[in-house]
Amino acid sequence: MTPIQRLRLSWITLLWAGIVLSSPRGWAGPLDLYPALLDTLMGGHYRAADSLCAQLAADHPGHPAVPYALATVRYTHMIDMEDSVGRAEFLALADTCVAWCRVWEKRGEHDRTVLDYLKGSAYSTKGLLLLHEGNPLGGIRLLFMARDLFAGIIAAQPDFYDAYLGRGAYRASVARYASYLKWLPVVPTEGSGWDDLWLTVEKSRFSRYSALSAMVWFAIEDRDFALADSIVQLGRARFPTARAFLWPKLAVEVRQRRWADANVTAGTLLNQYLNHPDNNGYETTGLYWRLMICADSLGRPNEA
Repeated sequence: MTPIQRLRLSWITLLWAGIVLSSPRGWAGPLDLYPALLDTLMGGHYRAADSLCAQLAADHPGHPAVPYALATVRYTHMIDMEDSVGRAEFLALADTCVAWCRVWEKRGEHDRTVLDYLKGSAYSTKGLLLLHEGNPLGGIRLLFMARDLFAGIIAAQPDFYDAYLGRGAYRASVARYASYLKWLPVVPTEGSGWDDLWLTVEKSRFSRYSALSAMVWFAIEDRDFALADSIVQLGRARFPTARAFLWPKLAVEVRQRRWADANVTAGTLLNQYLNHPDNNGYETTGLYWRLMICADSLGRPNEA
């Protein structure tokens, strides 16, 4: 089965499943709000996401799921706005999540699988931020720590499919930075990372669209534009205005020199940022430049 054929099957799964899946053992409680939280973040609704975090804190005071939820909001906002304003708060929240997990482990009052998932997610998100900032060694070391936790979860509870996102992100990222990583005893293949990400898309409870948003950029790097375009279509079927899928849509259109399509997508993104209360001007500057390139390429220099 080709990746695009597999994606078409996943489309049916995603359209029908949504977030109404039965919870694997150990999921009752703090993680129940995560599907709604991640859907809200995919739509770029940060104020609503903060409200969900406040609800989570009220329902489960002192649980490490609370600081990780807040860290996820800060991380998503930073990446979306290309802004480092929330960086210190994000790092503090991720560290708080890990510290609280250790406290709960000593108490023995909660499923260890959930705590390991939260710790692994905190390490993984910090690692991805470092990769985004151009620090591959620091990022991979954190992803390596997360990988061990996710691998343990998968070995003990194979139906905890959200853990496959973390392991898949590690495998796919490490494979792309292999030349930096001679200290690793075994460098995973990129294919093994894709296998984990496919499982996340097909079977996880709340990480499906996060996996798709990672996969689309890997596909673009590999110049598999047909697959990238299919992933974008799948993501936008659920979240038509999500910048997580509009940006790769624009990237594909520019690389394929589809200037008319790129002009429309860049205009859509520009309008979103111009009307966003947190717009800092960084992304709008880049989008104006892209629109200038589109106008020039379309033979409309007066619009450039």
